[in-house]
Amino acid sequence: MVVATFIAAVGAYLFQLIVGRALGPDGFAPVGVIWTIQFLVFTTVFLPMEQLTVRRLSYSTQLAAPWALFLATIAAVLVGSVLFAALTLERLLADDWAFLPVVAAVIAAYGAFALGRGYLAGRRRFKEYGICTFAESALRLALASALVIAGVGALGVSWTLVAGALVVWLWHPMRGERRVQTAPRERDVAGSLATFVTANAASQTILAAGPLVVAGLGAGSTEVSIFFETFLLFRAPLTVAYNLISRVLPPLTRFVEQGREQTLRLLAISSLAGAAATAAAGYAFGYFAGPQLVQLLLGAEFRPPARLAALAASGVVLATFALFVQQILVAMRATGRLAAAWLVGLAAAAVTIAAASGSASMQVGWAFFAGEATAFVLLVAATLAGGGRPANERQTPR
Repeated sequence: MVVATFIAAVGAYLFQLIVGRALGPDGFAPVGVIWTIQFLVFTTVFLPMEQLTVRRLSYSTQLAAPWALFLATIAAVLVGSVLFAALTLERLLADDWAFLPVVAAVIAAYGAFALGRGYLAGRRRFKEYGICTFAESALRLALASALVIAGVGALGVSWTLVAGALVVWLWHPMRGERRVQTAPRERDVAGSLATFVTANAASQTILAAGPLVVAGLGAGSTEVSIFFETFLLFRAPLTVAYNLISRVLPPLTRFVEQGREQTLRLLAISSLAGAAATAAAGYAFGYFAGPQLVQLLLGAEFRPPARLAALAASGVVLATFALFVQQILVAMRATGRLAAAWLVGLAAAAVTIAAASGSASMQVGWAFFAGEATAFVLLVAATLAGGGRPANERQTPR
């Protein structure tokens, strides 16, 4: 699962490298915008659906996903995404209405992809989970490469974002059984999903909405593409981590059920120490080597300012550590605290944009770092506060 996830991340970056070089900053901009919309929707709404499915199936195969709730959520997000794309068509999507069906298809395909992976991980089919994650990236890369060689433009290439997500169904994710345990009561699945989505909406606005905010602040398409490619490149650790959290969540859930709160606190404290040291190293690497790395991979026209690369590298380190600390709160069913931490982080990012000076890219870069740092500290504090499920609700593992 780890190897396949890493290869999938490499495939995603090769896609960006090949397509970015072939189309150039201006031509690549619509593809980057659709990728950003898909990433925001997937990590904000669809990933919580996947994780809630994993958590439910970790207890019993008898606890299926709440399909009516999830399908209604996918439909609502699809409509909202298409409306957003239509309203920003001239500025973000080259004023071409043909991109709207692409946006709709991408959202529908990745909603189904998330549910399929949730069943694979929840039924402990981690090998298949990893392979389908790799296959999604590999198919997208292969199709995009062929279209670029054929001279197809941004619209044709954007359809490859849809094709990869469909591969999960080749593994028949609804198949498979695992041992049945007495299932804990889920009193309010809709409420858990709502607070989880709120938390992820705030966190992903900090993490991935940057290109849209840069464009909204008046930057041109070239600056937007540079910002997008820089942050996408340095998001590599987080890209890998997103595909591993479904493996981390089941054991954390068992720790909560067993009342091992001290173990969870130690994990949170270790994450705080590790994040501080790694983020400092990431800042130095981004500052001194980041611009050259981006230029080497994508060309001189994509070279970012050194400080922007440094903020991207260090902020992503904090986001990666925060993602794993966040799983402890998910296991504890403390999604309310999760939402509060990320909303405060989002507020810190907004204040930073208003206070920062310089180009639109630098304003958003500082906001990204400030938001991630604030939220991460609050997530650790929320975990240290404890308060998992009451003892009378815990089930003794068999």
